[in-house]
Amino acid sequence: MLRIKDPKKSRTFYEKQLGMQFLTRFDFPSLAFSLYFYASTEQKIPNDHLSQAETAKWLWNVQCPTLELTYNWGTEKDSEFHYHNGNEDPKGFVHVTFVVNDVKETVEELQSQGVPVIQHPSHSEIGKCAYVSDPDGYWIQLVSGERKTGYLYSNTKSVDDVKSSPVLAETMLRIKDPAVSKEFYEKGLGMNFLGHLEIPSSRSTVYYYGYANSSSNEIYSMINKFKTYQWTIPRMALQYLWDSESDSFLSYHNGNSEPKGFGHIGLTVDDIYGACYRIQKAGYKIIRKPGPFQDVGEIAFVSDPDGYWIELIQRSSLRSPKSAL
Repeated sequence: MLRIKDPKKSRTFYEKQLGMQFLTRFDFPSLAFSLYFYASTEQKIPNDHLSQAETAKWLWNVQCPTLELTYNWGTEKDSEFHYHNGNEDPKGFVHVTFVVNDVKETVEELQSQGVPVIQHPSHSEIGKCAYVSDPDGYWIQLVSGERKTGYLYSNTKSVDDVKSSPVLAETMLRIKDPAVSKEFYEKGLGMNFLGHLEIPSSRSTVYYYGYANSSSNEIYSMINKFKTYQWTIPRMALQYLWDSESDSFLSYHNGNSEPKGFGHIGLTVDDIYGACYRIQKAGYKIIRKPGPFQDVGEIAFVSDPDGYWIELIQRSSLRSPKSAL
């Protein structure tokens, strides 16, 4: 989730310029904010006659990565107001990544429409990539790559449509200690380790995690042929600067204290009460205990070792608690 200042400008960028599909909007008048959801998908969008609660049940079962934008009402009226992109001090969030067929053509088209280019296309350890800025200054990484069919992308647009509709593939966060993060994401959240990429020029390593809908042999194959399979599964990328775990003064900014910007990673689960029970039993912090939120279902928030918020969302209809926290 990213906080945005002006939903009209953000919608122009993500929907009209970047080519994502608008899924739905949730409004919370008592709290004076709205949520906007985008994805690259051909799944049927509910009609406007559904209630917000019914739409939420549909949304939490969408089988593709979605981008959530939070708009706090009235911020667009304040000329001095802005959000923190995470790439200036205090650092934390890095970028979201979209896969496109041709980075150069995509950047040229976006630039012709007035989108700021942070870094023009160049070759890197992950292939050809570039960076542009969204209206709030968040970094958007564009990479060239053939998106494989299957896994969680099975319901997204065909590979031939990637050029006109970039596919959300990755969210990158900075981490202090990869061993501690590994314990949380693998054992706490049950993610699969998908591979890592060492970048000696910046003295850093990027670790990749996601939910692989495959056998252990296939996951092993992905790790050993990482560049071939790197865009197969939507994933989290954790950027580690070498020896940072030895710096007792270093900490990363989670975006939920001032200056605000990045909000959280959202995951849908089958049993939110059981998931929170296991996470808490493993020694991790529960920020918000599971329970109903307004009319959109049951949610909870947990914290990863660097303080980033992870939202857990009950995938199906409301359930009764199975485990007390």
